[in-house]
Amino acid sequence: MSEYILVSTTDRYRTVTNNPNLELVAAYEYYFFGKKKTLFEVCKIVGDDARIIIQGVSEKFADNSIPLKVFPKFDSTAQIEKEIYELDIDKDSKIVKTA
Repeated sequence: MSEYILVSTTDRYRTVTNNPNLELVAAYEYYFFGKKKTLFEVCKIVGDDARIIIQGVSEKFADNSIPLKVFPKFDSTAQIEKEIYELDIDKDSKIVKTA
């Protein structure tokens, strides 16, 4: 059975998904009042020894390397998609699938 994780990137930090132990499955942009707030990326776990790197963008901090075991895991992309689309609640918020 495959496992998936959900990571996000904002204007404050960037989550690096270019990793041999992760396979990008889908990407979604979240807009609030017409402004892009977050990029959500759904990744399939290919190898359990992967670490996720978080880098500062607007805030300067050292790269943070986090083991996969601390991220919630999902059995299907449908579960993750349901979570993402919960943000699309009114005319001022919008989710756009980009990949």
